[in-house]
Amino acid sequence: MGKEMMIQATEIAGGQSQRFRDALKSAELPADDVDLPGRTFFEFTLDSETVAWGGFETHGTDGLLRSLVVVSTFRSKRVGVAVLRVIEAKAAEQGIARFHLLTTTASGFFEQQGYAVNQRDSAPPLISQTEQFRGLCPGSACYMCKALSANARK
Repeated sequence: MGKEMMIQATEIAGGQSQRFRDALKSAELPADDVDLPGRTFFEFTLDSETVAWGGFETHGTDGLLRSLVVVSTFRSKRVGVAVLRVIEAKAAEQGIARFHLLTTTASGFFEQQGYAVNQRDSAPPLISQTEQFRGLCPGSACYMCKALSANARK
């Protein structure tokens, strides 16, 4: 793809989350806590077609990347990369300097995007006390983190 993808992000407001929940469940990702405070989720579209969902939790200057789901027909087409960049930029706009995540299936993808594998017990307390760390994600999930670049924070 030679040109930049024009991914549009629309924040998911309370009561509009059923399609997002369904996407999470079909991807076998946790959906039980998406309506709790401190979470920001988006529906991503390309040419008016939904291509992905995702978001983050805010914990001071640390953020927890949450539930990046790309519609199956758009996988392996760099949509995930474009969506991740938008999520990182939105998080940085809210003052997040470091992003954390847990994954059971996508560590290779996130490593390619600059995330480093870390020991789970090295996570900051506000991150390690989240619902995801305490039980929504299995203990076998890979913990990764990344400092958001100055460009993402502009």
